[in-house]
Amino acid sequence: MKLEYLYWILPLVVHVIGTEFASSDEGTIAYSEHVTGSRNCLPEEQSDIIESSHLVQTSTLDTNQEEVDQSEPKTLPLSAKYDYDGKKYPNTEHLEIKPLQGGNILMSFNFEASRTTELYPSSKEITYYDVFPKALGSILKSTNTRELHLRFGHGWYDSDLNGKLVANGNLSGGTGVDIWAFIEANSEDEAFEYWVQLANSLSGLFCASFNSIDSAVTTKPEQLFQKESNIDTNSNLLGQLYHFRSALPREPICTENLTPFLKLLPTKGKQGISSLLSGNKMFNAEWTSMSIDILTNCEDGGVDNCTQSLKQAINLILNVPKIKDKNKYPIPKPTPGAELKCDPSRIHDLYNCFPLVESPDLDFTFLDLFGKVIRGGSLVASKPSTVCFDIDLNNWEIGHLSLQPPDQFYMDEKLCFSLLTSDEYNVSFKTHDSSKVNNIEQPPFRASRSLSGYSQESGGFRLDFFNPTEGDQVIVIFQALPWFVKLYTHSLVLTVTNKSGESVLLNVQNEELSEYIKEIVYHPAVDRVTPTHLELRILAPAKTKLKFTFSFDKSMLLYSEYPPDANHGFELEPVVFALIDKDHPDNVKYIMRTTTGLLTLPTPDFSMPYNVIILTLTIMSLTFGSIFNLLVKKVVTEEEAELAQSERPVEKLKQKFRTLFGRT
Repeated sequence: MKLEYLYWILPLVVHVIGTEFASSDEGTIAYSEHVTGSRNCLPEEQSDIIESSHLVQTSTLDTNQEEVDQSEPKTLPLSAKYDYDGKKYPNTEHLEIKPLQGGNILMSFNFEASRTTELYPSSKEITYYDVFPKALGSILKSTNTRELHLRFGHGWYDSDLNGKLVANGNLSGGTGVDIWAFIEANSEDEAFEYWVQLANSLSGLFCASFNSIDSAVTTKPEQLFQKESNIDTNSNLLGQLYHFRSALPREPICTENLTPFLKLLPTKGKQGISSLLSGNKMFNAEWTSMSIDILTNCEDGGVDNCTQSLKQAINLILNVPKIKDKNKYPIPKPTPGAELKCDPSRIHDLYNCFPLVESPDLDFTFLDLFGKVIRGGSLVASKPSTVCFDIDLNNWEIGHLSLQPPDQFYMDEKLCFSLLTSDEYNVSFKTHDSSKVNNIEQPPFRASRSLSGYSQESGGFRLDFFNPTEGDQVIVIFQALPWFVKLYTHSLVLTVTNKSGESVLLNVQNEELSEYIKEIVYHPAVDRVTPTHLELRILAPAKTKLKFTFSFDKSMLLYSEYPPDANHGFELEPVVFALIDKDHPDNVKYIMRTTTGLLTLPTPDFSMPYNVIILTLTIMSLTFGSIFNLLVKKVVTEEEAELAQSERPVEKLKQKFRTLFGRT
């Protein structure tokens, strides 16, 4: 009977509590729930207003105006606007869109959050995180991590087509996963224990293989990946700061990594610009990069008034024609003959067709690219969510297909608008010539890494670098190799090709080599303990090509050290090239990573043991069966077998029963 009372009372209690919570304005965070019909739940007195205006409105940007204002700004219902008088939290979000050559489009999602904290809080003190993710905060606290950087990379970035990397490469990683951190500890051994603990914790948080990080894949960079925060090993710190870095080029990046990334955001990917992101669309991009940076900055070198800042970024390069084709044909199949567009100036019939050059026209929306739209701005951000377009307004048209178009555009070096309501926003793009885009700045240098040799015992590396500028460049090259790659620095050969095409070959015995290689940091590998660590600081003259070649030997692995697909090869992490400011040696002006390398090692035939086992067991069974039959069985004629069977006691007993019952 009591359960029946609870069945009726609980809904009433929940309704009363919800009403009281909605009526309170102090110290609460208002979230809007997306429901069917593309509108938010509103009080009854306002539902009629929204019902009458629940129409899709289209707003197209006039390309002849630099600043677009609606002549009669619409007055939105109070519930559809943000209550900026309420409590806000230190976090912002920003989306930047830039069309590129070849039908590509760059989408840059940026999120920032922060909190104030103490480096050494008392055990009894309660920690408040607000919008800073507690999942990360507790990990940083338990491992004494003062600075953390994560990079997730997927796909290939074509610098010839897309130009410079976003943020000069500071937010981009190589294929797989990169991680580096600064950890406070009393000794290096203690710091390394914290490092392993940090990797294991992040492995569970991001569904990645960070738990495989150990000393065999950990390096301590001396010239790159340096500290960005102002916290330092001063008298106020109780310990020293230790620097560790590792990379997992074999790690596949997928939806399992994106979901935890979105859960760190205040909106959890349910509202704001992050509501566009979904794994099935995002990882179909030509190139994808996710980054997380956590810095700790303290005022006046103290430890009681510090700020932890979290910066998250996702950069995508989407190929619009490919995405639209996949939306039209989810299952790949040949284009029907009726839809083929053949060149009319050449022979075309039922059997011959020379396809036309792809049309430069593009017409797409957010819904085409991501399968969803922006679900309003962030309700808890300290500033309105913004969307900016780095676009040529003379050749591109920007339109809005939303419940409430933005009141106005504004120019802040780029065309921007703010998400001031919780309504849905769908932006449309249209152009008749997608090749006409804003200036694409080219990278300050070109670099690549390749492998040479075909032997199972040895091989070689080749690093190519080209300085296309008119001035000399200071470059730092960072390369980490697994312990089973034995690099020989004495085999270094540098080929210098000047702008006139003349080449000079230099080895380690030439004194002229010091004119180009200013510093070498080399830590040889220790089997199964530490990797090979090489850093080169070089001076690249203007319009000059440099080619570095190294030789190495391949070590033998234990049977248990081979991965499941050993014949595929072993991935080598990308080589890092960084352009250093001449006046400020600690300032990195541009950084990029090469593609991963695929190294083949002497691989045993793993099927042979199973073949031997099967063959051995087959021979043993045949041999044992034959010998066993000879030992326990006797060969007799058929008459002798029948006579012996009739003399068996069981047969005699059966015969007596037959005689007794009159049966023969």
